Amino acid sequence: MSNANHNHSGRIEQSLRAALTGPGRQQVTDAVGWDKSQVSRFLGGEGGITIDKIDALVGSVGFVLVSTRYLDAVAVMGEVGMHCECARQGRGECGSAKR
Repeated sequence: MSNANHNHSGRIEQSLRAALTGPGRQQVTDAVGWDKSQVSRFLGGEGGITIDKIDALVGSVGFVLVSTRYLDAVAVMGEVGMHCECARQGRGECGSAKR
């Protein structure tokens, strides 16, 4: 399934609703093994998802779950720079003057 077809509005709920009611809904329901009645109950707040299907459902709309620690590390690397020559040459960290 192409993740390019999904709306990444920043909220998983909105993306799931769009995917489960849009033209690509069959691919999402196949990922979690749901039929139309299960989709209807889920969207209506009457049905949940079993823990073993969470990754498949979230992944079917193009999201991946990562820890806050991971995101913090990526933010630091973005600030410092992955190819920081400053530190390698003994001039401190790139971006440190901005603090």
